[in-house]
Amino acid sequence: MEKPSSSLLSLYLILSTISISYIVQASVPPSATFKYVNEGDFGDYIVEYDANYRALSPFAQPFQLCFYNTTPNAFTLAIRMGTVRSESLMRWVWEANRGKPVRENATLTFSTDGNLVLADADGTIAWQTNTANKGVVGFNLLSNGNMVLHDSKGQFVWQSFDSPTDTLLVGQSLKIDAVNKLVSRASEKLNVDGAYSLVMEDKTLSLYYKSPYATKPLLYFAFNDLVSVTKGPLKHVTFGPELSMEYQGAENFGGTVTFRRPKYNSTLTYFRLEMDGNIRFHTYEDNADWSAWQVTYTLLDRNSWETECQLPERCGNFGLCENDQCVACPSPKGLLGWSKDCQPPKLTSCGVSDFSYYKLEGVDHFMIKYTSGNGPVKQEACSTKCTKDCKCLGYFYHTQSSRCLISYDLKTLTKVANSTHLAYIKTPNK
Repeated sequence: MEKPSSSLLSLYLILSTISISYIVQASVPPSATFKYVNEGDFGDYIVEYDANYRALSPFAQPFQLCFYNTTPNAFTLAIRMGTVRSESLMRWVWEANRGKPVRENATLTFSTDGNLVLADADGTIAWQTNTANKGVVGFNLLSNGNMVLHDSKGQFVWQSFDSPTDTLLVGQSLKIDAVNKLVSRASEKLNVDGAYSLVMEDKTLSLYYKSPYATKPLLYFAFNDLVSVTKGPLKHVTFGPELSMEYQGAENFGGTVTFRRPKYNSTLTYFRLEMDGNIRFHTYEDNADWSAWQVTYTLLDRNSWETECQLPERCGNFGLCENDQCVACPSPKGLLGWSKDCQPPKLTSCGVSDFSYYKLEGVDHFMIKYTSGNGPVKQEACSTKCTKDCKCLGYFYHTQSSRCLISYDLKTLTKVANSTHLAYIKTPNK
């Protein structure tokens, strides 16, 4: 076998040196690594959801990384927004492990390989950035609330802005190549995914309600008049500093929507899909003494695009809504006084002779405004479809347009001026 020439050997040594040098440069210096243990006393200040919390070292005014819990020994790694000076509620604006809580003595570790790992006390990995050996050299929490892992050139290898939960900060986006939706929180105590989602679709944004009785999420609001591109798909939708949203589709086709002109500096604002399915902007005024947070915009509101009656659960499981207010409980005997306990009739049998329908005039289901139902179809066909479907609780029919909507979950019904908008609700005969 011939020995390699001196020139080839020199080239091999040079390439090896470059490769070794790159590996060295691409690792995190030991001085920049860390390991935080979830232990010790809880913080003293009031925070959102009446949570207990432990503040960690990463801090960039007014953001700080913390462990918090709303139920005993079930912690979430999160970024908190707010300052102790204002004595106002600090808010949780990003979460790593919703629905996968960790316990006391869990650890957050940033190692020389560049991976950021949240592990439970027994070592089980609850969440990680999956950035091991991908060129990460450092960790930083930025002043805009974005937590980043960066390479030697300062480029972000990973950023928290790419994985929102229910909240967007100024400059944060929904992206087609990252997380393209927000999901509401279930309740103040229960930190798991709730029933509502904001989804970036091909040409617009849409709000959905996930019903336990329907096979698909139910559309209750679409941003067609606000965010819409003819040349899709949407590439990103970014929350802006002036209570605005910038969107871009194919061939740089897009625009900017200003929801409301801010009265003061709104840089420290977050956009949240709330637990009730509404969207609100919350702005932090750092100079305020007590009430530092202001709700600066509400999407579904009598002064906005739609009223609160468009919210699926505004009036509970079965209530009639008019002008943002719950006004009645529909029943076979007519409209009864409103109560939080309003319930649709309970069917004990699917037999055709075991139930009938009662009629409501000038009433819409929350879905029909944005789905328009099916049709044109005759009312008899609409009725027959619901009658043959055991899961159908009622149907909604627009006589002028001959549109039909079959409903598996009734929730809030809306009173409308048009008496040709009809609702037919199943009720047992006995």
